[in-house]
Amino acid sequence: MPAVQRFRSALNGFNRNDVVQYIEYMTNYYQSQIQQLKNQLEGAAPSDSELQAQLDAALERCKQLEQQLASGQPVGEDAELETYRRAEKTERLANERAQRIYEKTNATLAEACVKAEEVAMQISLAAQQATEQLKGYEQAVLEAKDAFQETVDSLYAIQPEEM
Repeated sequence: MPAVQRFRSALNGFNRNDVVQYIEYMTNYYQSQIQQLKNQLEGAAPSDSELQAQLDAALERCKQLEQQLASGQPVGEDAELETYRRAEKTERLANERAQRIYEKTNATLAEACVKAEEVAMQISLAAQQATEQLKGYEQAVLEAKDAFQETVDSLYAIQPEEM
């Protein structure tokens, strides 16, 4: 991880730039992982078109055989049965493949959602800590300002009279 792995301390807290860099790094890291998973998911789709083409061809052959039967043309029973079985097998394989892709897609999206939620929680925690530190810095500056004002008032009080 090339980002800052340990936050530096600055006036009893974290360095604001380190926190901001860490949040940006984590956001970019998880966005790239989500994009990579989407690309992998898209890469799985082309084989479905092959199965669909086989299914279409088998269904077309079934229609042809049904037309031959309807017109009274002789059709070999074994050829018809074999064609029907091939079409049924192709359809079953296509459905199984579609189910596997559906399950993988759901698992990938669920994993991406979990990671996104983790990043959101980390960002929220870092933002909350940064806000608390900024409030502490603001309080310290106000106290320093009051101390300077008291010092100025004290100096005016002890100022010697002019001659």
